[in-house]
Amino acid sequence: MVSARVFPIILLSLLTISARAVDLRVDRLPDSFDQSMPAVAKRVTLQAFLAKNPDVHVERFAMPIATGGNAMDSGPLMAIAAGTPPHVIYVNFRKSSTYISQNFLEPLDILLARLQSKDESDRKWDAHDRWLRDPDPTEIAQARDALLARAVKPAWQVIYREAGDVPGAEKHVWAVPTNTLIMALMFRKDLFLEAGLDPEHPPQTWDEFLDAARKLTVPEKQQYGFGIWSVEPAWTAYNLLVSNGARVIDRDANGEWKAVYGTRDAAEAVRFLWELMRERFVRNGKLMPAPTMAIPTELKIYWARGQFAMQFSYLNEELMGDINPQLVGMAPVPLSPKGTRGSEVNCEMLGVFSGSSPEQKLAAMRYIWFYTSDEAKEIRTRLYVDNGYGMFVDPELLKKFGYDRVLAQQPKGWAQVFETAMKAGVPEPYGRNTDAIWRYLSKPMNTALEMPIGSMTYDQSIDAIQKLMQNSADEVNRKLLGNIPPAEMRMRRIVAACVMLGIAFAFGVGMAHVWRYFGRMARGANPTRARRRAVAGYLLLAPALLLVALWQYLPLGGGAIISVTDFQLAQSSHFAGLDNFAGVLFDDRFWASFARTFYFVTLVIGLGFWPPILLAILLQEVPTVTAKYIYRTVYYLPAIVSGVIVMFLWQQLYGPDENGVLNQLLMSVNGLGPVSATLLKWVMLALWASLVYVLIRLPIKLDEMGKPMKAILWLAGGVCGIALIWTIVHMGGGIVGEFDVGPLRWTQSPGLAMVCVVIPMIWAGAGNGSILYLAALKNVPEETYEAAEIDGATPWHKVFYIVLPRLKYLIVIQFIAAVIGAFKGGTDYILALTGGGPNDSTTVLALEIFMRTFYDLKFGLGAAMAWILGAVLIGFTAYQLKMLSRAEFRTSG
Repeated sequence: MVSARVFPIILLSLLTISARAVDLRVDRLPDSFDQSMPAVAKRVTLQAFLAKNPDVHVERFAMPIATGGNAMDSGPLMAIAAGTPPHVIYVNFRKSSTYISQNFLEPLDILLARLQSKDESDRKWDAHDRWLRDPDPTEIAQARDALLARAVKPAWQVIYREAGDVPGAEKHVWAVPTNTLIMALMFRKDLFLEAGLDPEHPPQTWDEFLDAARKLTVPEKQQYGFGIWSVEPAWTAYNLLVSNGARVIDRDANGEWKAVYGTRDAAEAVRFLWELMRERFVRNGKLMPAPTMAIPTELKIYWARGQFAMQFSYLNEELMGDINPQLVGMAPVPLSPKGTRGSEVNCEMLGVFSGSSPEQKLAAMRYIWFYTSDEAKEIRTRLYVDNGYGMFVDPELLKKFGYDRVLAQQPKGWAQVFETAMKAGVPEPYGRNTDAIWRYLSKPMNTALEMPIGSMTYDQSIDAIQKLMQNSADEVNRKLLGNIPPAEMRMRRIVAACVMLGIAFAFGVGMAHVWRYFGRMARGANPTRARRRAVAGYLLLAPALLLVALWQYLPLGGGAIISVTDFQLAQSSHFAGLDNFAGVLFDDRFWASFARTFYFVTLVIGLGFWPPILLAILLQEVPTVTAKYIYRTVYYLPAIVSGVIVMFLWQQLYGPDENGVLNQLLMSVNGLGPVSATLLKWVMLALWASLVYVLIRLPIKLDEMGKPMKAILWLAGGVCGIALIWTIVHMGGGIVGEFDVGPLRWTQSPGLAMVCVVIPMIWAGAGNGSILYLAALKNVPEETYEAAEIDGATPWHKVFYIVLPRLKYLIVIQFIAAVIGAFKGGTDYILALTGGGPNDSTTVLALEIFMRTFYDLKFGLGAAMAWILGAVLIGFTAYQLKMLSRAEFRTSG
């Protein structure tokens, strides 16, 4: 029996061990719900590491929530900004330059040399977490060679490069690959057999690839030959570009990174992409859709359903995939017409965050060194084999660890496909500032997909596409280099100083007006009593004021400081003066997003402000109490659904192919006969013309209507009239005869994308917005309506002479609030539906600020943008507060 005095000793020992344990946040660890074989293998490897390193406590890095398909990119950066970074951080090729230049990564060759050094003083540090000494250069060189030996050769140029990614600086190893990924062509064998194609002979050339895609396209089964991620098509098209000999980013003679994709080789690849995605073809005398299914979400759901037969996908070096070899085949990327092949090479890599403590850095290096060791690979290989996944393991690992029997069971050709693809491998762009390269590269591709290439000759189309690609490359080079002559920079600073004075004046005037509106003390017969009331009021408001100051004004002050500094997360920041504002004011991306913001606000207000008012008036007229509650509940229900979920629901409706829900409804009119189609066209045009007539005639008929309201209605009538004329001119099939309506690309069309974002917002918000107006309408006495009816008032008269005058004050306040909300909001909806695309057509200013701050890590630039946006909104805010200061709130009697 243990003595009672022993328990304190045991407890003290446990606390001592816990205190000595090194806490380590590790990126890319699976959560407990992930039971896939790669996830299980990672957990087993982690257990083996912890058994050998009991002094290390590992926790999974929980990535901050991010939408729009960019969580992998933005999550770690947001965590670093929040002060909770992973100590073992995930790195890929595209992000590597940013991580190196921002000093996020610790040089691993020096860190491994410390870990393996026989001199204990190499692993000691002072009270300021500075190392007491560096390892011997010979030890560092040995550590470098050992690290490079664990990486495939195409990755060497990515992981072993100059500090700060500056030409001529000292080179170091910054990350270690844990897995190599290579793009290959994956295809469904069952769909090949159904189409009469031989799955043992997959497409070898572009022509065979296009021919197979067309044969595999079966519209009546909602089946397509090829699948592509539509948000950033450049990610898939990169394999076509490099196959045709093009490159995206490369160093020039001076070692500077340059975009080099403005070439004929790149244009030819994009031309072939257009044939895959946009060119319709004829089969058995029937016009068929283009053979590519463009999908804005993850492809794997549609792949599992068999809705497309081929895709470019990663092959995993360690575990080629938990796929059914009877169902899925693989082949190298097809050869271009030049007889050349290229495949994107990437690596899952791990690095050590430089902001970690010295003991965390050493523990992180121990983890990475163990995870990439032969011991860990043998553990994972044995797990795969024991669980029946041996046939999917890298053949080299099976040979190394003696699984010859399992090696013989591997599907024929898999190893050869991986080897062929690796020989033709071209690394994912990894140069300076290539974080958003897929977004930039997708712009000219999306523009080319919208062009009438079918009506051009081949050479004309190539010239047009090459011009697009060259303009895009020039834009990337301007943003990559950012070299501005001193004279131009001085001029920019002068302009920025003037704008700063304007912003300061706007905020000063706005705050002065707010203070004047709300700072008046009520005057009465007893000033002393009034003063006492004011003091009591201030005391009651003090807690709320403190909270507002903490969560609003303190961040506002911090943002002001950041806007005049070159703020860095892992390096020392320095004062930048007006350079951030100068950069913003001469940034075409800022002004383009600013213009799109006004367009977004116009759509939100023009299409979304009046439906809640109209809905409230209609709901007020519902005759029975039961029906009123039913209708109010039905219209309010969308408001309780998360906005992101609403966007995902509408995303299914916006399918860009002929099988999309809205496209099916739209194209259903093509089945009407000539007489029915003509009648429907004339009815639609008549209804539209009636709307134009009402909007123009109503202000003339109602003399008492205010001039601003008349102007608004006449403007709306003019817009609708122009839209009517445009519709008549461009109506498919003309205004007489059958319809000839093709599928719309909806969110994938730069011209329609913004409207597609706004419509779900209006649908979800109309019911919620009508509540305030319904409450206000309850204050209108029924006797007023009855008296108006006795005097012969029509429903229009009641609306314009009774309802709207009673709601006028509330409408003005709500209008200003809606304008401010539209300027500041919408980013969550846009991220969920379009991610800001296509071609940045839905990137509003608030989203641009978010991207500049957390994707590009331009915190000063983002803060400067936010202050300029605030200066625009301060006038609206002051006017809204002025209206509120004059408001009188009464209970309904």
